[in-house]
Amino acid sequence: MRNTFRVFLAACWLLVSVGAVHAEAPASEEPIVVRGATSLGDEVIPYKFYGDVRDLPLVSPWEFGDGFEINPRRSLGHLGEPWAPQVLDPLVEKQRAYTPRGGGPSITEVHNFEGIDGGNLFPPDPSGDIGKNYYITAINASTFSIYDKVTGNLVAGPTAMDSLGSGVCAAGRGDPIIVYDQFAERWIMSEFEFGNSGLCVYVSMTDDPVSGGWCEYQFVPSRFPDYFKIGIWTDAYTVSANYASAGQPPPVYALDRENMMSCGTARPLQEIAGPFLSGLGFQAFTPADIDGSTLPPAGTPSLHMRHRDTELGNQGPSLPTEDILELWELDVDWDTPANTTFTKLPDIITTEFDSNLCPPIGVFSCIPQPGTSNRLDPLLEVIMYRLTYRNFGAYESILGVLQTDVGDFADHSGERWFEVRRSGGGAWALHQEGTYSPDADHRFMGAITQDGSGNVLLAYTVSSGTTSPSVRYTGREAGDPMGVMTLPEQTLVAGTGNFFGSRWGDYSQMGIDPEDDCTFWFVVEHTEGTNNNTQRIGAVRFDSCGGPAIFLDSFEAGDLLAWSNVIVD
Repeated sequence: MRNTFRVFLAACWLLVSVGAVHAEAPASEEPIVVRGATSLGDEVIPYKFYGDVRDLPLVSPWEFGDGFEINPRRSLGHLGEPWAPQVLDPLVEKQRAYTPRGGGPSITEVHNFEGIDGGNLFPPDPSGDIGKNYYITAINASTFSIYDKVTGNLVAGPTAMDSLGSGVCAAGRGDPIIVYDQFAERWIMSEFEFGNSGLCVYVSMTDDPVSGGWCEYQFVPSRFPDYFKIGIWTDAYTVSANYASAGQPPPVYALDRENMMSCGTARPLQEIAGPFLSGLGFQAFTPADIDGSTLPPAGTPSLHMRHRDTELGNQGPSLPTEDILELWELDVDWDTPANTTFTKLPDIITTEFDSNLCPPIGVFSCIPQPGTSNRLDPLLEVIMYRLTYRNFGAYESILGVLQTDVGDFADHSGERWFEVRRSGGGAWALHQEGTYSPDADHRFMGAITQDGSGNVLLAYTVSSGTTSPSVRYTGREAGDPMGVMTLPEQTLVAGTGNFFGSRWGDYSQMGIDPEDDCTFWFVVEHTEGTNNNTQRIGAVRFDSCGGPAIFLDSFEAGDLLAWSNVIVD
């Protein structure tokens, strides 16, 4: 009876408070629909690699004095002038005022080990994902390694990604992305290709990435696929890219998942673009990537998102206390590309965020390190990878993170995280949001997702004039007060020294173990000695994951917080 009464009170509070926590654009807003994709190239017959990755040549580790490898620098991030007075982010005050009541979340560290040394890479671009038995990670240029999931031991690599191919992708060089398709039990590794402006994609023949074989596909978009990112969806592998350096609208691509996951001949890549935001010289529609074992409702188009600081450049009317998340649907017609559509859903209104870090030219040189004048790039123009989607049955959820200027002093980077939800096929709406910046250090290059019980983990790089670039994380359990991270910040690894340049990241990545749907695996960059950077791979899980899921996180005010720790006998 005691527990039933608590759940009853929780439900009552949820009903009366729901209007305060959901925000969406006016119903009268007209959707923007881009019609007709371009089908590029011919069908792609894959090259099949039947060997063992352990037999491939190794990439020699970088040693100081070997020189540096600098990949193309993306275009200038901001094209506008400084546009708004500095004010304190209202969400960071809420986070800093939060005092945990009771025990708070409990978390167990499963793995903590070094990945690939990226000492000479500028930027290092760490990527990685977790499968049934292995964790695969990659860095720029594009070198990958395979680790045993249970022991954390290196199984194969570091090896060049294009060594799996026929030579057609021999100019493959960077922006690597690793994703695991848990529904097909296949690995996808990818890199861009210099020369042909190609996109090279390697799909495992089986769940075994070591000796199970690989298939190589080369696609050629209309322009160089800068900063591409991949999402797993039901009807396609969806890809975003940045064309802003050429003054072109940002594209999304659809790759033929149906045939690629069985190493069959792939239909031509489809390309379609959304409108250009004139305030940014770098922009992309980050694709949603599915977590968990439940697919989206049948017929749901793939989802893509970007954020819009309305005071930046010419991005529509200025909203002095609000900003916007744009959510788009890509509906692919594989038989008739002219019927493919890219549709903007109603704007999702958020609390004001500030993308005006180090304006305008200093965006590449912003975040300080100790002992050097070299400042790091926070990469504030896009929603960070991965944008994660999960279907909980009663509702669907999308979780993301972006960088914002906290506003307590000039150019202070913090993590703005958000969750949007919909239920019953209704409209997507903001469910909760927060800004994580507990002190004067800068937090950036965030990666975020949630486990099968709805617990959230956020990992990132931390740096300042007194803190070397380090890896830390925080989180919250599903029933915790809305809009705050309740797990005290944890250090995965403390950095030493500093990085020789400014291009940091340009991303981190986090995934969920598909076997237990509880263990978070993530890779984030940190420093190890002066003029060096390296990957740190972590795996942690909330001790509460796997128990009964009671989602009562609308509790956040007054004495009702005492009821948020619902006990189920």
